[in-house]
Amino acid sequence: MAPFPGRTRGRALSRLVTAATAAALVGTTATTAAADGPAPATADVSVVPPAAPPAAAASSRAASPVFPLMAVGGTSLYQYWPDGHGGFADRKVASDKWRGITATVQVDHDRNGLPDGHYYRTADGTLRYTHAGTTPDAPVVRDRIGGGWNIYDLIASPGNLGGAGQADLLARDTSGVLWIYLAREDGTLSDRYRVGRGWDVYTDIAGRGDLNGDGKPDIVAKDKSGVLWFYKGTGDHKDPFESRVKVGPGWDAYNVLTSSGDVNIDGRSDLLARDKSGVLWLYKGNGNATDPFENRVRIGGGWGQYTSMF
Repeated sequence: MAPFPGRTRGRALSRLVTAATAAALVGTTATTAAADGPAPATADVSVVPPAAPPAAAASSRAASPVFPLMAVGGTSLYQYWPDGHGGFADRKVASDKWRGITATVQVDHDRNGLPDGHYYRTADGTLRYTHAGTTPDAPVVRDRIGGGWNIYDLIASPGNLGGAGQADLLARDTSGVLWIYLAREDGTLSDRYRVGRGWDVYTDIAGRGDLNGDGKPDIVAKDKSGVLWFYKGTGDHKDPFESRVKVGPGWDAYNVLTSSGDVNIDGRSDLLARDKSGVLWLYKGNGNATDPFENRVRIGGGWGQYTSMF
């Protein structure tokens, strides 16, 4: 998908995020990523237009994208765009009836550093992809990827893991095996490739873009004892991560780890952590693989109201 210039790109992105949560999520296109599963059920959602990205987001790049932080509270979905200073602008309602969605992943398939599509899993295990057309007034496209995705307890997309250009999906099954699905520009997915077993030792796996400065997306993972580990991306879908490097202990103070990319617009991807009292903290990325984050900076309290952030 081609990027849109100036304000028209922002309007198209707003329209995409709006349509990504529309009631007519059920599509017709099946791919090799499908698995046997029950018949699809329409998600019960309705939306109002969210905000366009801030002007600061124009400096984003694929290696350190600028995404909004999305947060689910009750039956509402909220959108927070970075304010360019290490925090977020006031929240905007993206949906006031958020039901029937069990996993959501934002992706940047056109590699301009802004989200242009969303993968959604509904309660019946069906995965769908929603994206905007190639012109500001083009209709939003909703494609059914396939069923059977309830075998996974985690779905994420740190970025272009396989080296082909699009934002690939990671999925961990309930036995702890991690899989990678390579994405195509139209949002369809390849057959899955096995990354490895033993990933059920982690309670959180997070990442959005490049953390160590080599231009390849990386991830961090928190184990059950609260130790955070860094996995450097290789760009090879057959072996997408190098051996893990220990970041440090004490991360069990947080019940959510997530990333929306470059929060403070300094060209490096960052990490967000919510502690058990509901305070959200920013860990600025510094490009160092063995110690990838600066000391934490407090964003603010009240984030405990949300059941999910992505």
